[in-house]
Amino acid sequence: MKKILFIIIILSFSFSLKGQNKLPKFYIKCERCDSNFLKNEINYVDHVRDQGLADIQLFIYRNRNANNGNRYTLDYIGANKFSDNKISLTLDTNPKMTRDEIRNSLKRKIELGLIHYLMKTDIADNILISIDSKISNVNSNESSSDKWKNWVFQTAGEANFENETSRKQSNFEIEFDADKVTDKIKLQIDLDFEKSNNRYENDDNIFISKRNRNRLNVKSVWSINDKWSAGFKAGLGGDTYQNINFRHWVQPAIEYSFFPYNEFVRREMVINYGIGYGYRNYIEETIYDKFEEYVYVHQIGFETRFRQPWGEIYAHLSGKSFLQDPSKNSMRLNSWFSIRIFEGLSFRVGGEIELIRDQISLPKGNASIEDLLLQQKEIATDFHSQFRVGLSYTFGSAFNNYLNSRL
Repeated sequence: MKKILFIIIILSFSFSLKGQNKLPKFYIKCERCDSNFLKNEINYVDHVRDQGLADIQLFIYRNRNANNGNRYTLDYIGANKFSDNKISLTLDTNPKMTRDEIRNSLKRKIELGLIHYLMKTDIADNILISIDSKISNVNSNESSSDKWKNWVFQTAGEANFENETSRKQSNFEIEFDADKVTDKIKLQIDLDFEKSNNRYENDDNIFISKRNRNRLNVKSVWSINDKWSAGFKAGLGGDTYQNINFRHWVQPAIEYSFFPYNEFVRREMVINYGIGYGYRNYIEETIYDKFEEYVYVHQIGFETRFRQPWGEIYAHLSGKSFLQDPSKNSMRLNSWFSIRIFEGLSFRVGGEIELIRDQISLPKGNASIEDLLLQQKEIATDFHSQFRVGLSYTFGSAFNNYLNSRL
């Protein structure tokens, strides 16, 4: 029999303060957190809007975990009287948890980290800690084994209908995912089916757009050590937009990480290479006079991301070509960064550029006006690009402890 100890830590801060300047100044950066809830519940610190004014800085990063929930990594950085005082905590959630359960769990985890700093202040004398522990004897087989063997399944479906005098749209989508993730292996199976029918009327003209897509993708990756991994990707399916009636493909790959994989939350830099083959059966004859063909592809990718108190940088560069004809190739660069310049001023810039020379599935003949406007077929192009830039500046009161939901 194995005893399992469930510990719930409840923090109660009961003290009275006569001025804001006696409270530690606290800064939280979390893109997808309920900020109003956290500020209202954690009311024994001064929440400031700029990290440069804070005694305690908290950066929360969210990443998908093995059970299709999320892992929140909480990085605390001390400043001023807490200088050089850093700690890190993690919180794992699962898809069965409601948003309220998640935000309350995150609040409790934040408070656990705050104790590390508040114990060094006068507030420590006013902290009460209550531990509610329950010890139960359960069958050891039930408690120590996972009947699902780390498998997580998720299914979803959606139907969307829109109707106007001159426009009718219907879209159907079904998804099924099966994932098994451990520290040694990652196995992902994704099945998608999508069907879209759109009808447009203008005077005596009627335009109809139909798009169907179905695919089965499988990915398996094995951990070799803390910097090397290997695996393969495979799939099959069809896509009317790409003029593909049916295709299947498989691609073994290997990857090297310049930093240990367990540091990916704060920094990562990886390079990978894959080579494989595939078969394609086309709906219409292609511009290269093909109704079907076997293709052999290899590709290389480089990805890096740094998450630091001063901001975040991300870049992904990839290139691929067909082995039977290297002149048919493509290259894509997607990059962006966000930098905190000084108090209240942040700068964001990003963009994507893709050089396209590998559209071997394009149907023969000229594209119709319906194809262009309704995007029901892939159109020949040499490149794709987009650019984004933003600048924000916040000034005024540094304190934001008050919440008001009126009107």
